[in-house]
Amino acid sequence: MNMKEIAQLAGVTAATVSNAINGTGNVSEKKRKEIMEIIEREGYSPNRFAKSLRTKESNTIGIMVEDITAFQTPRIINGINNYVEKQGYAVILNNMSLLEKTGNHYSELSSYQSAISKSIKLFNKTQIDGLIYVAMHDRDVMELIPKLSIPIVLVYCYDTSKKNYYVTYDNMDVIADVAEYLMKHGHEKIGVIKGAEDSLPSQKRLKSFITQLEKAGKELKEEYIFPGAWEFGDGVKAYERFKQLEDKPTAIFAMNDLMAAGFMDAALNDGVRIPEDVSVIGFDNRQECRFTRPRLTTVDIPLEKMGEKAGQVLLDLISGKTPEDRKVILPCEFLEKNSVI
Repeated sequence: MNMKEIAQLAGVTAATVSNAINGTGNVSEKKRKEIMEIIEREGYSPNRFAKSLRTKESNTIGIMVEDITAFQTPRIINGINNYVEKQGYAVILNNMSLLEKTGNHYSELSSYQSAISKSIKLFNKTQIDGLIYVAMHDRDVMELIPKLSIPIVLVYCYDTSKKNYYVTYDNMDVIADVAEYLMKHGHEKIGVIKGAEDSLPSQKRLKSFITQLEKAGKELKEEYIFPGAWEFGDGVKAYERFKQLEDKPTAIFAMNDLMAAGFMDAALNDGVRIPEDVSVIGFDNRQECRFTRPRLTTVDIPLEKMGEKAGQVLLDLISGKTPEDRKVILPCEFLEKNSVI
């Protein structure tokens, strides 16, 4: 089925069908509705590329992700797609698979800067109206993004150069809430399982946690800070160090759910009760950790909302609107479950 055949069925010219599809020309609402019903019935799909040659717009955006297997990426993509699809836009996705190449060694990402910039420039040459860049790690990417001829929005990262628009989440306030929650439950001896040493979120979360304890006149003992790198096994290792302590913490804050789950698993296997013997809090609200027993108290990052907001900002830029602020920082949500008493 092509446009000419649609025109014959509707008893109009191909030009009238084109005008009805694109919202141009002098087509009555009654005739436009009739044409669109025929198009839907016959399953006709207008050629986006042909339209883009005429209008200089493709109604297509690009999504470039550092790694599609990073836990946050699918939820962010889902949020982007949900928003832009409702606005009549299609999506082209490019995955750079950087997690596979760098693991959790975030300092190594800088060595891929030229490759990332090259990929962005190549994407820029495709028939897209704008680009959303989804990072796998919350960090400053100001040196990473080359100047483009199309609008770009960054997600799960930020740009201190103030050149680019970005959408990210608040690491600090919710960590203060975590510390306050544990203290309100009577915990004074609190341990922390850190993220990777070179991870900015890990550094931010530790700083915020210590600050909140100090405000209450408490301290985080050095021996209560357990090293980690975001993996399940790091939680297991943290438990092994925990059980060697003579004066043990009564609560553990793990900087992500995987490490919290690893700690809980090792503790339960060792006959330690959670939360009766030690309380545990995680961070991320990961799908795979929603079935722990007991259910893990954690922090939810608004990943779908971040994706939706990035889509909204990008489409505003494409349409010529100027958003009020170059940065959007969304709050996280504390989720109380059953792993703390």
